[in-house]
Amino acid sequence: MRRVQGRLKVWFAGLVALVLVMFTMLPLAFAAQPAAAVDDGLDRTTPRRAFEGFRRAAAQGEFERAAQYLDLRTLGRAKADSDGPDLARDLAYVIDRRAAVDPATVPDVPDAGDAKATVTVASLYVAEEPVYINLTRVRFADGVARWQIARSTVAQIPELDAAFGPKPWEERMPKRLRSPYVLGNAPWQWIGLVAAALVAVALGRLGARLSIAAARRIVRRTRAEADDAMLAAATPALRMAAAIVAFRLLARQLLLTVDVDAITRQGTTIALIFATAWLVVRMLHVVARLVEEATLKGEQDELKTRGLRTQLTILYRIASILVGVIALAAVLLQFQLVRSVGTSLLASAGVAGIVLGLAAQKSLGAIIAGVQLSLAQPVRIGDTVSVDGQAGSVEELHLTYVVVKLWDERRLIVPIGKFLDQSFENWSRQGTRLKGEVLLHLDFLAPIDAIRAELQRVCEGAPQWDRRVCRLEMTEATERGMTLRAVISAANADALWDLRCLVRERLVGFVATLGGGRHLVRARSESVSSG
Repeated sequence: MRRVQGRLKVWFAGLVALVLVMFTMLPLAFAAQPAAAVDDGLDRTTPRRAFEGFRRAAAQGEFERAAQYLDLRTLGRAKADSDGPDLARDLAYVIDRRAAVDPATVPDVPDAGDAKATVTVASLYVAEEPVYINLTRVRFADGVARWQIARSTVAQIPELDAAFGPKPWEERMPKRLRSPYVLGNAPWQWIGLVAAALVAVALGRLGARLSIAAARRIVRRTRAEADDAMLAAATPALRMAAAIVAFRLLARQLLLTVDVDAITRQGTTIALIFATAWLVVRMLHVVARLVEEATLKGEQDELKTRGLRTQLTILYRIASILVGVIALAAVLLQFQLVRSVGTSLLASAGVAGIVLGLAAQKSLGAIIAGVQLSLAQPVRIGDTVSVDGQAGSVEELHLTYVVVKLWDERRLIVPIGKFLDQSFENWSRQGTRLKGEVLLHLDFLAPIDAIRAELQRVCEGAPQWDRRVCRLEMTEATERGMTLRAVISAANADALWDLRCLVRERLVGFVATLGGGRHLVRARSESVSSG
């Protein structure tokens, strides 16, 4: 019996000790296990991820999910569930249309921010008072700190919505035109963008027509013809610029998102740059033409006139290229990537200059050659030249090549450097009047005086002869006979060619009638060989 009682005491003591151990370890076990984590599928570890997650959820129309990025603790549980999606929608609407936020500028580290763990991503002014879009770190029930849009910003959402939110007429639109959102914009906004383009074209034409009509009334009061020509040349570019400005003003009324509005503004800016460049080029063309016409009226010297035409042509082309390059540079500067590259190139201007110089060596050399050609003028528009055995007149001058019109209507394209680096014949450098020759191979018995008299008769009866030179000379005497050269002159190369052909034909025919053609060297040779 005592043994049983002893064993019961041992079992009872062990049971008490076990119970004591369990009660002692139970709090430690609960303390060692973490609280249940908030697993809602949202990434709010950094300010950037929280802000991008909010905008992404709002863009997809998931406003209940977007509301989880807001710090709604001041609203209470029930009010946060009911009002949170509406607040998220209103804030997303304002941010998309008024706050130009570059995500790259938002910190992407968990401990970003100041001592209070607050990051400002944007600021808007309502009644001249700033309203900040802040993100702050909030410690959740599981003890983990996450980033949310701050309570101070949430409290000012109604104020932001009243200032920048949808207009009453937008709320009254059919539901089909208000959803779904594409790139943050409703269907009615995209339709309005297309309609704005069409209306802008009409308004641009109307505005340009009214402006030009008013300008013409002023122009008609002046006697000068230059303003009429400039107004006519400026009409297309002004019409285009007016349409661009009208489209830009109409697009502002569509309440587009910041990103789409930035693309629209950038596109209209690029179009406006090209319109301005087009206007400048057309004005340069008018100025060059007016100067040329004024010179033709007042200048009687053909050489000076052709020289001025050459200079105006080259300078106009160079100015047009410069305007195009400046316009292209202005367009490229509208892109952030190009500006960054430009900054890098400026930082290494020496290396960039060498690389660009080597890459554009031929192009720059051609432009410099064009400038040199316009100043030195070894060849001018209208000059008669002979290049590589091909004779023709200079028809066009470009920065890199010259177009020579040949006698048979073909065009010879000659690199402009050839007129600066190599020899060529310019038959009208100092004037268009030229001398030519016609050779006759006769025997020693041919009557030179009779042939000279026939040459004089032919020249006097030819309209191509300019009455300067008409003479016959013996230039060679060999064992087979003599060579007579008829030297004649004409006003230009074309007339000289026709005159030479006429003189050759008439003299050969005349000599052939003398003694049955026995004075011709070939005829005499054949008679000797046959005898």
